[in-house]
Amino acid sequence: MEPEYFYFVFHHRPTIAQIRAGQATWTQYFGHVEAMGYTIDDTWFFYDPGRYRSSLSITHIYDEVEEIMAEKFSRAHTVIKVQASKKFLFPLHLPMNCVTQCAALIGIRAFTPNGFRKRLLQEKGVIVHGRTRGRSRSEEGPTSAAPTVDA
Repeated sequence: MEPEYFYFVFHHRPTIAQIRAGQATWTQYFGHVEAMGYTIDDTWFFYDPGRYRSSLSITHIYDEVEEIMAEKFSRAHTVIKVQASKKFLFPLHLPMNCVTQCAALIGIRAFTPNGFRKRLLQEKGVIVHGRTRGRSRSEEGPTSAAPTVDA
């Protein structure tokens, strides 16, 4: 399975008030990143390197892909699309987090979501959802709809 494109889904960062109220944990303070993408033969994969357990879903069923993408885009702050590279890096630095795992998929070293976002944009990544400049901690909700499977 050779990926053709990757989409990196950056989630909203919780506020200190949300963390204190128990709506989020301190480990989420910097945000969260997930990866999804598709292959030449239109197979989609969705990878979420979670705090306690990672999940990988692979599907080629159109309706499932549409449903999963709509859910991801509804929770996303920003989604960046990049063309796949042939290089994969094993994340050598500890501690490993969602960013180090997602960055390794395309041969980039990164540790924080903000640093990874900057590297993706330097590597010709395209923002397909969310803010094009800067970031806002007070933003809530999506700014555009999820792309269709043909995107």
